[in-house]
Amino acid sequence: MPEVQIAQIVASEFSNGLPDCLISNPQREVNMGVKGLQLCANSIMPYLLFFGNSIADRYSTHAEQYNQNINSMGHGVDLRSKSLGNTYDARNLLSTNTIKTYEPIREIIKVPINHDKPYIWNDNEQALDEYISLVADSLTDENSSLFKAIQMTANHLLIDRHK
Repeated sequence: MPEVQIAQIVASEFSNGLPDCLISNPQREVNMGVKGLQLCANSIMPYLLFFGNSIADRYSTHAEQYNQNINSMGHGVDLRSKSLGNTYDARNLLSTNTIKTYEPIREIIKVPINHDKPYIWNDNEQALDEYISLVADSLTDENSSLFKAIQMTANHLLIDRHK
């Protein structure tokens, strides 16, 4: 449920100290961070669920109620890294397998890991839909570094499961 996960991470009362809406540059007068992504995801999820399932028994509770307990904090990992240290390079917080995914994603979207600036700094610097499309395309491209990293992790998990 990505809309719920995004809603959790953009709300400061649930993000464990991250700024509201993951706004990286508080000096900018107008900067909505990823709140627009959260609102968009929340508005399209009913349609996506409707086409595959009955909306009456499948749609989750509205994301703004913050009552979901499964939440990925990955979206704010750069900001979390800065709040715990002096760098936006989040690799110091990630597992070895997660780093193998984190680095290829940053390569694919052409936003290099930067010690002084997080992935999202100002709203007008990037279009998240373009990034999402690039990552989605890489997930099915067997030659992409992201596909290979995920495949290695999946194989590792399968091996561990059979032990």
